Amino acid sequence: MGATGPGVTTTGEALIGGVSDDPYLFRTFVRVVQNPNTPAHIGTELRYVDDAPACHNHLPPFEVEAGQPSRGVNAAGLAFTCALVIEHVPQNNVVSSTAFAALSHRMMNECSFVEEVIVLFQAAGAITPAFSVLLADAAGDLAHIEVGTHGISVLHRYSRKQPGIVIAVNCYQSPHLIPFNKPEAQLINDRNNNGFRLRRGWELAKQHRGAIDVDVIGKYFLSDHQNKHLDCANNPLIKWWGYSICNHGTNRKLYDESEPSWGTVSAEILKPSRSALHYCYGWPCGEKPIYPDDQVYQNGSWGCFVPFTVKVDSLNSTTTQKVIIECTTIRGAITKDGDVFKLKPSK
Repeated sequence: MGATGPGVTTTGEALIGGVSDDPYLFRTFVRVVQNPNTPAHIGTELRYVDDAPACHNHLPPFEVEAGQPSRGVNAAGLAFTCALVIEHVPQNNVVSSTAFAALSHRMMNECSFVEEVIVLFQAAGAITPAFSVLLADAAGDLAHIEVGTHGISVLHRYSRKQPGIVIAVNCYQSPHLIPFNKPEAQLINDRNNNGFRLRRGWELAKQHRGAIDVDVIGKYFLSDHQNKHLDCANNPLIKWWGYSICNHGTNRKLYDESEPSWGTVSAEILKPSRSALHYCYGWPCGEKPIYPDDQVYQNGSWGCFVPFTVKVDSLNSTTTQKVIIECTTIRGAITKDGDVFKLKPSK
């Protein structure tokens, strides 16, 4: 979700946040990236825990690109988060497309404002895989765009002068892109989790409009458990993926790498005005797993958000080579280097 403007957020600034849902053997970690002649950025990267006993040394169910920013904010105050769109692509539909990973690198390295990112994606045309993307910047601009093999749609634009809230789930919401959702992902399909989570998001938005800040997003939006009781074996989109925003999907048995349970492996809130990432490993609610043999690594959930910022004096502004600093591990420990990037309270 994202929010901006007076009467929406407590300060009028733009904020975006979301949960990272994946099979539990995929984990996010925080890292800082500095490239020559570009603003440094901080964000998360997704990695498969291939040495875990539960994976039996099998290949992961899908591939992720090493080094790809999955959420992030740069020193210029440009932030993004995204949700995978489960798109229907006919087998005979062969199009030339740009990798979303390449664009996520470029927006963190090259862009300072929401408008620049929109231009970047529009120039790319077809993009794979498909994503619903939220953008925010330090000026208070906020946008919800949807990108995929059928092009880009700017669904909503808001700012300090035009306050508003946006909420994304794992499907297209733009009218001309809706037909390209996989049928199991459509909001009119009342058995998947997209509709449940979207409706709950808007209920929370109505309740908290005017009081939205980092704490409210973390405590009330991203930790919400409404619909947690629903049986995720019935989810036609992805079996064993739950229905609540703070997602506790499980098969109630052992982790099965051939049909893995999906849940919230981390949560992130981005505050562009301070180039800050508020990060929580595992579930933000703080609960421990009921089924630890399936919900692997969730017993290490932090249950709170730790703020990091890319604006620190220790970064070398004249670096001549790419530098990557891992601030947390895939098992949820904050590294010694990561301590340097912890955000100090505002004076």
